[in-house]
Amino acid sequence: MTRSFGLPALILVATMLMASVAWAGDGTAGSTFQDPFWIGVGAGPSAMAAYTAAPGDLWSLTYNPAGLAGVDRLKLGVSQIEWAEDTSFSYLGMGLPRGEGGLAMGLAYFDLGSVPVTDMYGTDLDESAEAYNFGFVGGYGFQVPNICNLKAGLSGHVIQASLDEETGTAIGLNMGLLYGLMENQVQLGVAARNLGTKIKIDEEEDEQNLTFAGGVSYSTMKDQIPNVDLMIGADALLPKDQDVMFGVGGEIWLYQTLALRAGYQSGSEFGNLSYGAGFRYSDFQLDYTYADYEDWEATHRISLTMAFGD
Repeated sequence: MTRSFGLPALILVATMLMASVAWAGDGTAGSTFQDPFWIGVGAGPSAMAAYTAAPGDLWSLTYNPAGLAGVDRLKLGVSQIEWAEDTSFSYLGMGLPRGEGGLAMGLAYFDLGSVPVTDMYGTDLDESAEAYNFGFVGGYGFQVPNICNLKAGLSGHVIQASLDEETGTAIGLNMGLLYGLMENQVQLGVAARNLGTKIKIDEEEDEQNLTFAGGVSYSTMKDQIPNVDLMIGADALLPKDQDVMFGVGGEIWLYQTLALRAGYQSGSEFGNLSYGAGFRYSDFQLDYTYADYEDWEATHRISLTMAFGD
């Protein structure tokens, strides 16, 4: 029974990933305006700029859901970011171990503030409307049976976008795989993010920002370096409506109490440096990230994670 489940599950996930890669490379332009998940969640991952192949935790939900297999305790997380042009993004998430993996879910709210109103020809009407996006996401990551060191994950989301009195809804999927080498010190990851339907508001259609991601990470083993835990990673991202982007970054934990992080992401629109720090005390962890963008103003993100049980 277990053998028959493991191989079909792997084939299904791999097939869907390859299909999404083919779609992502067709050159069709899209829009990320309606997508509250494209900037990711969690201050720690955003500081490192490369999280596709991270070993996994609560924040893996929107980067690579296969990482949810690493959720070993009940955890709650909240994250807030002051984004560009007076917009803000808030996220509340929960993760807990289930079976051979981890289950997670979250709520996201993207406040877009006041948006200029134009007519069907693009003429500015000298008016503004309040806009926001609301999203729910849930997923599961698990160890694939009978395939050593391979994890798979799947998550789904629902997005509702609102512009004045008009609303639109879309659904989407995120899928991913993680494979461990060298006693899981090295992780290889692939993911398809935001594979889903379009959002239609007042006759205008916007696509979710479909992205194919691949990455590699390296983590030190416990006590390999006394009082130091290190993780570094590198990502390659292929968004549907942009050029290929690359990210590299890492974090270092000192005495499992203080974390220092840094990352860099190249790309036609983003190209940013990010820096961050984290502090852990008992079952609480506080993280902060500062990101310096080439074309936008700097952003600040803060996250708080709380763990429960043994």
